[in-house]
Amino acid sequence: MSELKVSDTLSLEDLHLHLDTLTVERQGATVSLSSREFQLLEYFMRHPRQVLTRSQIEQGVWEWGTEPESNAITVLVRKLRQRLQAVGSADWIESIYAMGYRLASPEKSRS
Repeated sequence: MSELKVSDTLSLEDLHLHLDTLTVERQGATVSLSSREFQLLEYFMRHPRQVLTRSQIEQGVWEWGTEPESNAITVLVRKLRQRLQAVGSADWIESIYAMGYRLASPEKSRS
């Protein structure tokens, strides 16, 4: 009987999030993420190309019963973009005016 193998990496095109090391990799470049940055990117990668509202992000990233500060999501997205810049993917997180954010490669999100 074969065992079910659970992948330790989430991928969207050539962007790879390594669940076991809290790192993100693209085109041979790797950067470490903070715990919260990791949680946000994991949430985005589990909902690729989907516009996520601030409320959805709050529910998906923060523990039940806790609420982030009013600007916490904005700050966290900015920090994650800065980390993604190291692997050439800062523009993969798109701000959708009056709605939220979406993770997609620039080529895919605008087509």
